Order: sequence, then C-alpha cells, then structure tokens
Amino acid sequence: MGYFDGRRIFLAGGSEGIGRSTAVELARRGANVVVAARRPGPLDETVEAMKATAPDGRYGGISMDITDRAAVRGAVGDVNGYLGGPADTVIVNVGMAITGYVDELDDEAFDRMINVNYLGHVNVLRAFLPTLKETGNANVCFVSSALGFMSMPGYSAYSGSKYAIAGFAESLRMELKSFGIRVTVFYPGTTDTPGLEKENATKPKAVWKMEADSSFSKTHQPDDVAKSLLKGIERGSFENFPGIDVSFIRWMYSRFPGISRWMADMEWDAARKKVEAEG
Repeated sequence: MGYFDGRRIFLAGGSEGIGRSTAVELARRGANVVVAARRPGPLDETVEAMKATAPDGRYGGISMDITDRAAVRGAVGDVNGYLGGPADTVIVNVGMAITGYVDELDDEAFDRMINVNYLGHVNVLRAFLPTLKETGNANVCFVSSALGFMSMPGYSAYSGSKYAIAGFAESLRMELKSFGIRVTVFYPGTTDTPGLEKENATKPKAVWKMEADSSFSKTHQPDDVAKSLLKGIERGSFENFPGIDVSFIRWMYSRFPGISRWMADMEWDAARKKVEAEG
C-alpha cells in the first residue's frame, strides 16, 4: 500500500502539462482526485485519463477561476462530495508566464501574474484550510518555479509572483505544523508543456539566446516532473526540485550567491552581444 493509496486529493491546475501528469500518476497510485481548471474541455480530458488509468477511483473535475475567491470557497463542498470525504491533500499548480522587459510589459501583465500565480495559491489554501484541519494528517503542496528562487531578464513580473509563493509557504510551514499539515514547495524548471509554448511567444531574443547557450538549460518532461513532485510530498521535505540541474542551481545560489550571479551576468552579456551582432 503506497502513501497516496486512498488519499483524497484536490489538484488546482490539472487540465494539462504538469497538472495532468500529476493527476494521472495519483490515480495510478490509488488516490481519489478532483482536478480544477478554467477550461472544461481539457479538464474533462484529464478526468477521462484518470479513469482510464485506474477505473476504481473517485474522480471529478470542476471548472474554476482561482482568482475568484468566492468561487473557490464555494467549490469546497462539491470537491469533498466527489472525494467521499474532506480533502487531505491540496496541490496548487496554477500559474502563467508573460515574458518581456520590465519597461515593455503593461500593468495588466503584472496584475494578472500576481492574481494567478500568487493569490491563486492563497485563495485555494484559505478555502480548503478548514477541511485540511479536520484530517489531522494533511499535505499542502505549492508549485512555484526555478524562477521562484533565482531569476533572469525578461521574467521580472513572473519571477516576482513566484518568489511570493515561497514566502507564503515559509510562514505556513510553521503556522500549520501543529495541525498536522505538512507544507511543501516544488520548484520545477523548464518543462515541455502547452504553457511553455505561450511563454515563448513573447520571449525577447536575447533571453532566448541566454537560455539556449546556458550550460544548465534543460527541458524536462511532465511525467518525470510529476513523479518528482509526488516524491517531495511523500517524504515531506519543504523544498523539492525535479532534477539534478535545478537542484544544482539551487545549491549554487544558496551556497555561492555572488559567483552564481556573476556567472548569470556573464551569460546575459554574451547573449545580448550575440543578438546585437546578428542585427
């Protein structure tokens, strides 16, 4: 019997990419899962994928805008009904990226990413907290980003919203421990998802070049990332990373921040010069 067997899990942001892979992997491990996202079509596809993987589980899908506090709070009863009891694990995998230099992004881009990437996590946690306290043996997992502990040009708005998750989680880690609730943060790197395609659509040329030439640049697959995410929840470690590359970058920035930033500056200068030379 595995750790997730029989658990009742709510997954916000489960319609595609890492979220869908996580939902299907949870079904494979015997969990009961409700996924939420804005678009009903992809959401239904995730539910069907879970049923195809493990037909005996309890699954559901709820169309939800996580920036709407009232809608999130109003959905808790339906989620618990699908699950057959109060959720004992909440995974918040909501986020979007609009890339661009800080003086070129409009105000709406900053507002949108704070509302989705940060306040979306806050809204879900606050809505489900009474339910989680009922269980006495619960998990909360926030999905941030590698750009939630370091950053690079073109990601000022996105990175700021992802850094906020870490601060929120750090407080909750201590605050909720006495209620038997374990808080974890997951920091995925670049992952091959539909969201990455949208992100790349507005990415400046020099940022493209910096990523392409970086020694640590690697694109992960959603299924592999999902397994790493669940491993982090199971072992209960506060910070979790999907691969050696992201773990190494985190280690460098925590142990040698000056050297890490010097290396990043060198890569950025080289990328800008290459783009300028290409005209």
